[in-house]
Amino acid sequence: MNGQHLRALPFDELTKILGERWKSTGILTESDGEFIKEAAELLKDGIDLVTDADQRLSNLLSYPLHSTLASAEGKSLLEDKLSEVAASLLSAHESGELHSVLEEGLAGWQKWVKGFGKSLKRKGKSLFMPLRVLLTGKLHGPDIGATVLLLHRAGTCGVVSPQAGFVTLDERFNMLRKVDWEALSKDPDQESVATVSH
Repeated sequence: MNGQHLRALPFDELTKILGERWKSTGILTESDGEFIKEAAELLKDGIDLVTDADQRLSNLLSYPLHSTLASAEGKSLLEDKLSEVAASLLSAHESGELHSVLEEGLAGWQKWVKGFGKSLKRKGKSLFMPLRVLLTGKLHGPDIGATVLLLHRAGTCGVVSPQAGFVTLDERFNMLRKVDWEALSKDPDQESVATVSH
């Protein structure tokens, strides 16, 4: 069954196929429910074969922050004061503000992001790329709002299998809190040149 055929299926049928697949491979403990519907909706466009669904969901649940920050694209985000966005995001998490927003759903998220962006004097890509990297650990992916809401649900609904490699939002924030932004911002090539010249 190829991607065209999968996308032509009625959504309920596609959700059933993906839910059963995710349960049978051990990523999820259930094959039906709100989380599965939301995951299927968010990920369906990137699934060309049923077996692709495993990687898509596993990728969504993972948090490769450090490897992303070490990449060339990650370096350009660091140069654009990613640490300042991280500090504001951590503050919103620690105050409980972000949790409340996520409980409100997509409308709450959109309203919050608009205010968050204004407070940082950022909008568009200069707002959403840092948020994507800080919250998902990735530079690319499906809609950031829907992704963060799904990650929030994954952490509260109990359907993600313990062996799925899921990094909860709270765990992500703990990792962010420990990032040494100053060390990351240093150019390793500059350091090696400085070391050699002495």
